[in-house]
Amino acid sequence: MAKDNKEQATGYILKLIAANDKDVAKKTTEAFGVSKSTVYNYIKELLQNGVLQKNGSSYEIVSQKQMFEYENNGRLSETRIFNSDIAPIFKGFDKNVFSIWQYAFSEMMNNAIEHSSSDKITVVAVTNPLETTVMILDNGIGIFKNIQAYMKKEYDRDIPLDECATLLFAGKFTTAKRFHSGEGIFFTSHMMDNFFIVSDNVLFTRNNFSDKQIQREKTEVGTLVSMSLSNHTKKTAREVFDRFSDVDEGFIKTQIPIAHIFPYGSPVSRSEGRRLGELISKFKQVNLDFVGVEDVGQAFCHEIFVVWQSAHPEVTLNILNANDDVDWMIRRVKNTKYD
Repeated sequence: MAKDNKEQATGYILKLIAANDKDVAKKTTEAFGVSKSTVYNYIKELLQNGVLQKNGSSYEIVSQKQMFEYENNGRLSETRIFNSDIAPIFKGFDKNVFSIWQYAFSEMMNNAIEHSSSDKITVVAVTNPLETTVMILDNGIGIFKNIQAYMKKEYDRDIPLDECATLLFAGKFTTAKRFHSGEGIFFTSHMMDNFFIVSDNVLFTRNNFSDKQIQREKTEVGTLVSMSLSNHTKKTAREVFDRFSDVDEGFIKTQIPIAHIFPYGSPVSRSEGRRLGELISKFKQVNLDFVGVEDVGQAFCHEIFVVWQSAHPEVTLNILNANDDVDWMIRRVKNTKYD
């Protein structure tokens, strides 16, 4: 087998093992037209090279873990940390992968340095042949408590911590308007394959709900940011920016996962419609993603698609992944004539 085909077959084997697939040999022979003995030779080579290790009767991928601790003494620089400690982890990676990590790490580390009021920041990097995960943990006030305090001070609004998390979905939200655009978490979460923030047992994530349950970790103090990306991803930072930005007007598009915004997944009330309207009022094009939403209320739909839309005719609302019940209610409300 040619070198490229061998590398592809080896990568395929690793993906099957990562997914706990029990038919690695059979599926690899079918996919690449090689014998089972060849597949077992590849596995043997992976074992010898320390890429795999035996775990009872199965195999598991070996990960390399590195940990870095920093005193947040007012002189920390996310750029210097990336260049000295993080960039070497991605040596030899494709340029697009390196660039995504450079952006994502710099944004999240800067948040920890400047917003957390933490005296210590810990970075943990776990990498294997398939993907890399970087976690940033601080012992500060906690991101959602910080947002909660900001909303009370600036707008005299008392909102619960889980609602504070939803303010991050649209983008452009920041507690330091003079110094930050509020774009870092939004774009980082779209660049990563898996991204979540945990603080005070409240979770922010764009991952699906099964992932959400698996990844939830209790963080009593401070904030944990976790980012995971395939080492071989073809996506680029530019592609993600272009999805939501215009070269002349900047960050004008956003996407809202409705099921993540509302605690029971199915918004019904006018107040929920108003909350959504506040999130999206700074954009010109908004994709409302209804994946995971079973139904919606008439009052919610009237508030956002009639009342709010009439007050913001310059904003285009696009409906994504609506099931038949949700689509029916939205169309019913939009097509009803109101005197």
